[in-house]
Amino acid sequence: MGVAAANAQALQSSTRRIGPRFAAARGAPRRATGPTTAQIVARTSFRPDAAAKSRVYPGAVGIMQRSSPPDAARLRAELASGRMHKAVAGYLGRYGMSADNLVDTTAVYLAAAWFASRANTGDPTPAQMRGLRAQVASIYATMPQVLSASAASKQELSEANVFQAWVSSSLANQAAADPASSPRLRAAAVQGVKATYQLDLSRMNLTHRGLRQSLWRLVPDTVGVRPGRAIRGA
Repeated sequence: MGVAAANAQALQSSTRRIGPRFAAARGAPRRATGPTTAQIVARTSFRPDAAAKSRVYPGAVGIMQRSSPPDAARLRAELASGRMHKAVAGYLGRYGMSADNLVDTTAVYLAAAWFASRANTGDPTPAQMRGLRAQVASIYATMPQVLSASAASKQELSEANVFQAWVSSSLANQAAADPASSPRLRAAAVQGVKATYQLDLSRMNLTHRGLRQSLWRLVPDTVGVRPGRAIRGA
């Protein structure tokens, strides 16, 4: 394993434990002496490098190849075309956010997966995305290993978030279109975030203050459902 890959793997191991930190970060006022959201966003930005994508995407295709070769072939073509990254980047741009930033890609993955877990093809409001961005930033502010990570490591994790956001948006569209498969697809969205960040979205609500603990395990599909563009092409 090369140095860049080892560093990225170490960063991924660290961020996998951010789930429990959401309880402390949700809605908590930032200390006057602490970094602002803008400062943390600046420290988690990176200049994209094509080599980082080449380290992330083959693994994603390989996983799908084992379960569905036709889907893997379509995914390989989608990744090679750059359409997926462009679509997610454009979606983030609507909120004044960037695909070249670890805070922003984490936020968009969590938002997309939350909507997918409700079979909801709508879009988060600007207030919800601002709240989630601030929440993620406040968590990463407490993780020196994230802030000091190399640009390559930040990009590799961001590319994984972009891919997962795309997949989550696709799950939302499929679940909304096929009620019979909806429970399985919704569960897949929840499980994906559990595996990646140890966060159970089925117990969270997405609010203007980020993800907050819910009194219910899951809200019904019909609550809060509204038409939206989601991530185009997913």
